[in-house]
Amino acid sequence: MASIWIDINCRIIRTDKSWDELARKNKASQLTGDEISGRLIWKYIKGDPARMFLDALITRVRVTGKPYILHYRCDGPSRAQFMKMMVSKVSDGTFHIEHDLIRTGEITPEISFIEDSEAEEKRCAVCGKIQFKGGWFDALTSRRVFGSLDELRTQTVICEACEPQVYMTDIK
Repeated sequence: MASIWIDINCRIIRTDKSWDELARKNKASQLTGDEISGRLIWKYIKGDPARMFLDALITRVRVTGKPYILHYRCDGPSRAQFMKMMVSKVSDGTFHIEHDLIRTGEITPEISFIEDSEAEEKRCAVCGKIQFKGGWFDALTSRRVFGSLDELRTQTVICEACEPQVYMTDIK
């Protein structure tokens, strides 16, 4: 479990030790609490659709007062990471975003997905599937589809299968 707290303006207030350990383990020391505290969370979210999605989640929690849980993928070049995120309201001006690693799977051979807003290929911010050569594929189970590529430029989107989670039409 790794946690981050943000204020009403989506500025990062703090992280916990698990967040910092995860950042170091993933060779991303620039994402530890000391480095990101005081900054807007949007700086660290790839792609406008993913930013808008998180903004919608935070708004939903602010309006309803109820936590929201989302299962999503956060892959590295060699590991598929199946995650659970819970956004909850701590007080009127503070939100807690907790990330839990559910399970991992090896992606072999490795493939790095480079964020590029102009890329033709797309990558879903929720399920992690990649739109490639006309279809949506999972890098873990369909690695052969990408052939010998060790790097692929993609733009972050929300795929059609995950859109219902974004629109959240059940807000009352």
